[in-house]
Amino acid sequence: MSYLGFLTQWYNWPYLAALAVTVLSFTPGSLAGHIGQPLASWLKLERVSGRLLARVFSVVVGVLGLTVNGALHDYLAASQERGLLPGLVFTLVVAALVTRSVGRLFERQFPEIKAVGWGAADLTGREARVVSKVVSPDYAAGRAQVMDDDGTLHIVLCKAREEEFPYGSLVELGEYDAEDRRYFVERAGEGDERSEGVELYPDP
Repeated sequence: MSYLGFLTQWYNWPYLAALAVTVLSFTPGSLAGHIGQPLASWLKLERVSGRLLARVFSVVVGVLGLTVNGALHDYLAASQERGLLPGLVFTLVVAALVTRSVGRLFERQFPEIKAVGWGAADLTGREARVVSKVVSPDYAAGRAQVMDDDGTLHIVLCKAREEEFPYGSLVELGEYDAEDRRYFVERAGEGDERSEGVELYPDP
């Protein structure tokens, strides 16, 4: 049997379908978007793109499943059809483990930004990153980014009372000046080199 003939066998259809989902995930309104969110909930991953998880899961299912079936075809041809269900279960379990591991990595290193907002006057006390060239008492364009509890990344205008904070500094949002629509900022606590949710996007 040729390799093409092997691929078209019915017991390979689930894995070919998984690879098709991967390819289609790069098109607007694809099935991957509907698969990704339930998958993220099942794997308990909240800050990772569902589309990314769907791609990883479907690639692992497709590649691993075809590999398992290929091994059965080469070494246990008589058990090819009977091996479909155990092979499928094995493939799905491994794919879930791999997807969760990759998702955890992305959750730590590249958290999904659900939305970006400007302003917000209820972020006092949160740590933020300076994203303008400087925040100082006399620099009118001082800005910092801060993430709220919902995962929304806010860009806020800010100023300092006395100290000057260069780009990338970790600061704490203090009193909000409603008239000037800016936060006063002060230096964040010691030892907070990288606080969760206030990394620079993109990280320089």
